[in-house]
Amino acid sequence: MSSADLVIRNGWVVTHDHREFGGVAVEGDQIIYVGPNSGLPAAHRIIDAHEQFIIPGLIDPHVHMSSEEDASIAEGMRANLPIESRGMLHGGVTTFGHFVGAAGQPLLPMLKANIDSLNRHSYVDSMLHAYVMGEETLGDFESAWRLGVTSFKHFYTAYGRRRLEDPGLGHLFSPVDNDVLLQSMQWIAAKGAPGVAMVHAEDGEIVKLLSGQVESTGRRDLGAWSDGRPGIAEWLRVYQAIQLSDWSRCPLYVVHMTTAESCRLVAEARRRGSPIWSEVGPQWLTHHGGMEDKVGCWGKVNPPLRTFTDIDALWHGFHSNGVTCLGTDHGTGGRTTQTKEKGGGKHGNIWAARPGIRGGSEHMLPVLLTYGVLPGRISWEDLVRCGSYNTARAFGLYPRKGGLWPGADADILIVNPEIERTVNETFYKGLCEVSIYDGERLKGAVQAAVLRGRVALEEFQEATEPGWGRYVPRGSSFAHKPTV
Repeated sequence: MSSADLVIRNGWVVTHDHREFGGVAVEGDQIIYVGPNSGLPAAHRIIDAHEQFIIPGLIDPHVHMSSEEDASIAEGMRANLPIESRGMLHGGVTTFGHFVGAAGQPLLPMLKANIDSLNRHSYVDSMLHAYVMGEETLGDFESAWRLGVTSFKHFYTAYGRRRLEDPGLGHLFSPVDNDVLLQSMQWIAAKGAPGVAMVHAEDGEIVKLLSGQVESTGRRDLGAWSDGRPGIAEWLRVYQAIQLSDWSRCPLYVVHMTTAESCRLVAEARRRGSPIWSEVGPQWLTHHGGMEDKVGCWGKVNPPLRTFTDIDALWHGFHSNGVTCLGTDHGTGGRTTQTKEKGGGKHGNIWAARPGIRGGSEHMLPVLLTYGVLPGRISWEDLVRCGSYNTARAFGLYPRKGGLWPGADADILIVNPEIERTVNETFYKGLCEVSIYDGERLKGAVQAAVLRGRVALEEFQEATEPGWGRYVPRGSSFAHKPTV
């Protein structure tokens, strides 16, 4: 190894299970060396990390890049991608997963149009997940697979068979029950790696019943939303999904897991060898349903904010293997105060407000540092394992992405954990006027970022342009096999 294009030196290099002082060398778009400074080659360009942390780029697998607020899905992608992916870059997310599909619309044209948009307009890399809207979607699985889409999301049975009155969401998605989920799992299991079935696990019928009962009392606060979608609606469906996964031998990914009971179920399943992955978002690690005074309807999200007990259990899940991945459920819908509050005010009618937490891909890293790593709840290695390594494994991006090793894509961050910023109108680079962290001081910032070998962020300023990010197809036809 005589020379390299880029060397990053003098930093704490963190992987999913190891930390050492040294650096990383890059040739072209790949890493060629990771280790002590003494082993680094000469390079055309050298970046001194000044004893900050060198970690792999984060992967946010749960992003919605367009919404009902856009004139069309295509227009939303064109307009939102450059802005939102710029925010992701500043937040340390170098790869994200975007969901494609809508009730009553053919899947394949939407997948192709989204791939084109991602390649044209994104600062960072991306993958796609396909929504399963019923049995009719099953016929599109093979064509989606040929495009490198190997993950399929099911609303199990979120939003209810009778369609909940849920502004901005209920009309977009079709819930599926055991029959469709099982057929989907059988197909994925037969296809093999890297196929995975994703579930939004909330029993829609239970939610419809109980939310109706709570609303009838006249309550309009944030806690009413949590009480109307109780934990049993989630963990009942998580339990059933795990049983179907075990029976069909299909890998399962539980999106936005929120309860102590669900976390325990996942940990038990993984201990017995089941291929189960679970995702937790920042909001469920930091906020609870009793925070009406602080966040009001800005905290409305599906599943809802839970309790102190659930928050503690989720943090413990990083160590019990009940939590395997981080994903924000970041989206563009409800991005302004007006569209989030639906004219009712921050402390207005929770039932009328638009669900969703904004800004997730940008604040994920500082939130996890401020609430998790710096207080000692989790380690830097835990952050890398759940924020990059496991996610790459769950979705078939490994070993191309997910860590720092020779042959992997050179997606690298230099993170300064001591920089402290107030969450205000200048905090976000993306489309976010409404943040549940408004007014808080969060620690940690990405000082520099490398994406596939190119310095994309330098001294907190982007050094690349939209279109450098690429859609990353998955599956054996697109395999990229570095030396690990």
